[in-house]
Amino acid sequence: MKVYIFDYRKFKQRAFLLGTLLIGAVFFTLLIYQQHSVTATAKKYAIYKVQTDKKVAALTFDISWGTRVPGPVLDILKKNKIKATFFISGPWAKKYPEFPKRIVAEGHEIASHGEEHVNLSQYAKEDVKKNIMTAHNKIKEVTGVAPNLIRTPNGDWNDMVISTAEELNYKVIQWSVDSLDWKKPGVEAIINRVLNKIHPGAIILMHASDTCLQTPDALPRVLEGLKQQGYQLVTVSELLKLGPGTTD
Repeated sequence: MKVYIFDYRKFKQRAFLLGTLLIGAVFFTLLIYQQHSVTATAKKYAIYKVQTDKKVAALTFDISWGTRVPGPVLDILKKNKIKATFFISGPWAKKYPEFPKRIVAEGHEIASHGEEHVNLSQYAKEDVKKNIMTAHNKIKEVTGVAPNLIRTPNGDWNDMVISTAEELNYKVIQWSVDSLDWKKPGVEAIINRVLNKIHPGAIILMHASDTCLQTPDALPRVLEGLKQQGYQLVTVSELLKLGPGTTD
């Protein structure tokens, strides 16, 4: 007859190993679940600037109405050999096609400022889609360019607006340096605000609508001041190649 001797030490070692494996499996499962949960519920954001240490910034202009300011702004940019990104509204592009066509012809980037100048976050998803795509089709029809960047009217957005834009292959672009030229604070105030707030990876907001008649007077000195600080000005798409877009 065989006699079995219980080896407590081996039992203890095996039990410890089994327990460790079980704990590890539970921990790994919880980690995967947590990562999936965070990914699924992560808040979406518009892009306000780009993470980079290089003295590079994107100069942008919003245009929704008028014909008095766009021409002088384009003349100044051409004289200084600067390429910018223009966020234009659908109705303006359709009403004054000569300006969007000139923007493209002179090597600037065309982007969208939507169709109606309303806060998109207050509308249903289908209305947001309609707003974006109506402007998209008008801009493409006039310029031959299909924009993929949008600055939402009034800088207004929420998760739904961002998600809807992304579904339509758009990136939502805002700004980290606001010239406040739309407030007509005075030429000196516009210049000082941009030059004092500039930083690497900045997206600069200016306007070329007729409500911003001080912009053409301020722009040459803004460009000169940025140059003196060692900044290179590029389009938004070029800036995005330097690093990830961020909000802070």
